[in-house]
Amino acid sequence: MNYIDPAPQDSVKSRGFSVEDAQKVNAVKKSNWDNELEESEEAHTPLTRAQMESLLGASALKPSRVTVKRLLILQGLVTLISALAWSARGKPFGLDSSAISAILGGLAALLPAVLFATRAKVLTGRANVVGSTIFALVTGELLKIIATVAMFVLAIVFYPDLDWLPLLLTYVLALKCYWLAWMFK
Repeated sequence: MNYIDPAPQDSVKSRGFSVEDAQKVNAVKKSNWDNELEESEEAHTPLTRAQMESLLGASALKPSRVTVKRLLILQGLVTLISALAWSARGKPFGLDSSAISAILGGLAALLPAVLFATRAKVLTGRANVVGSTIFALVTGELLKIIATVAMFVLAIVFYPDLDWLPLLLTYVLALKCYWLAWMFK
């Protein structure tokens, strides 16, 4: 016979709990949570520069030598080196489909990065409102993604001799310039 037991043995009611008991437990949990929050709020004072240097070391507070301009130049150099390497594959150092595909892959990484850097530079001159900086970064990343997809679509549509391996490999290499610049800072 196939039926559903209206009072299963492992239900909350079968164990002797009622709705009021559950409400009491929730009230106790809520009061404990509120007490923990009240106890954890302490007056924290910001660290001074000397304290930060003693904790992190003197070199941690120095400005980075990795600038946006250097990073963009590094991405351009990686693109050119990759295009030269792929051009050696076909004609002897000529612009064949592999070299042009490599250039297009590097540009698919470089031009959106330039767009994002330009947007960030323009927005740094504006008034610093609390949410505007985060909003600007999020919209800048969104524009960067849209520009990258548009670059790939344009490459596919307007260059029929596209070679996928050089395109994607150069794109990935140009993106990894961020890691390269960070490692050799």
